Amino acid sequence: MPKPAALPGLDRARTTLAHRLTRRVDRIRQLYTRFGVRSRRVFMVWTKWSGRERGEGHEVTVARRELLPTPELSDSTAVKWNFRAVGAVPEGSLRVSEVSAGAYTKDNLMGVVIPPPAVTEEAPRPVPGMPLGWDEGAPVNVQPVDFFYEVVEDGRGDRLGERERYRLSGTPWREEDGFHWVLDLERADPEEHRNGSSASDDADGLG
Repeated sequence: MPKPAALPGLDRARTTLAHRLTRRVDRIRQLYTRFGVRSRRVFMVWTKWSGRERGEGHEVTVARRELLPTPELSDSTAVKWNFRAVGAVPEGSLRVSEVSAGAYTKDNLMGVVIPPPAVTEEAPRPVPGMPLGWDEGAPVNVQPVDFFYEVVEDGRGDRLGERERYRLSGTPWREEDGFHWVLDLERADPEEHRNGSSASDDADGLG
């Protein structure tokens, strides 16, 4: 029996059985999408404001990456409508699990580094108004930049599905024996309209 010891360095950790199995597990999870049992797609979105600070001017999408294979989402009934003076505001949380531990790092999921576009056997159906851009693997260190997650139906319902914006409510957690990351998200606003225009454009007369 081997003596208790830590793995010697990053290179050894990347050769462990659990790490090497992540890509195979991803291919198995892709079957959920093929069978049509994961209707909600999840995107990481980076936006830039035209002003000098966040929230100043209008919001422009500079990068968008879809989490692939499509992760599992908890029951969205945890999100409720809270009625305020400004109107009905969605509030609540959502758990995203089975996020690929092989394709994404913690920095990717925290919005610190933009991952390259995923390469899959089946190219995902493009969603109108969701352009890709910016440098692959570029660290996000130029302000003002904002980062959030967006949940969109895959198209089996409304032609242009509602775009639901969420933000991380905690640090992404890697579940090693499950070969995936787990994300806890909180509902956020403002949101983009279904056609892809930003809600901030309305105030500028651009919507």
